[in-house]
Amino acid sequence: MPFFITLSIKLIPLYLNILLGYIAGKKLQANQDTIATLMFYIISPLIIFNGVLNTQLDMRIMTLPILTFVISCSLCLVFYRFSRRIWSDSSKNIMAFSAGSGATGYFGVPLAMMIFNPQIEGVYIMALLGVTLYDNSLGYYISAKGSYTPKECFYKILRLPTLYAFMLGLAFNLCQFSMPDIYLEFIGHIKGVYVVMGMMIIGLGLAGLTHFKLDVKFVGMTFLAKFLVWPLLVLLIIALDKSFFGIYDPIIHQVLILLSIVPLAVNTVIMATLVKCHPEKAAATVLLSTLFALFYVPVMTSLFIK
Repeated sequence: MPFFITLSIKLIPLYLNILLGYIAGKKLQANQDTIATLMFYIISPLIIFNGVLNTQLDMRIMTLPILTFVISCSLCLVFYRFSRRIWSDSSKNIMAFSAGSGATGYFGVPLAMMIFNPQIEGVYIMALLGVTLYDNSLGYYISAKGSYTPKECFYKILRLPTLYAFMLGLAFNLCQFSMPDIYLEFIGHIKGVYVVMGMMIIGLGLAGLTHFKLDVKFVGMTFLAKFLVWPLLVLLIIALDKSFFGIYDPIIHQVLILLSIVPLAVNTVIMATLVKCHPEKAAATVLLSTLFALFYVPVMTSLFIK
């Protein structure tokens, strides 16, 4: 219970940043594209680079992106086949995309910074990379109704700045390159920017949509995928690993749990807008999942993360 209360209090500033982003978008007409571009091409790659650089790498940790990529793709395909029986329009595509994705970056990384020490932050970032690759490959392909070829999706992955930041951080790590003291001060400032601006982007994304439509069936399916199936699947993998395989240690298990309990990603709204499939419905669902996470995340972390 003390951990639940402590984490709940620590989440409040993150949600205040979301609120500030929403106010900035509504009242100040803040440009979301400019901030998102800055985060995508500069701030996020620096966070990825630093996380990989400071992670004690071994084969177990190196397999984490593969594991999370497989989990995301599997959930996407399962929910795509199931949702085709419910919707005949592009709702099934957006639902399938959201099933495999999540706010693992702008929401999950600040959360990992609060819960874990810097070494474990890097492990979380390694796991996060698999979800990022899913978003820009199968997730991108499914959400756009197959209008993009696998080749186009592959080229999209090759243009990811975070991919090159990961490889550079990996090279520096393997070469045991020692960063100067001024870098430590610099990256401390960057972490602060990432936390604030990353959460504000969620608010800006919600502020950009003027119409919200509550679709109980869509909300129910996305909540089922994100808040029940994702963590249950991860807990099953952890149970099998503990009983039979022994590949990962308890720290990695906790990282996987944290990755599985974040709310829906704002990218769900972006994808719905791109394919012109009820973006107001997606926006309402993302908003509800973000609010639900304020209570859900502390409960799950107090139960499964020590």
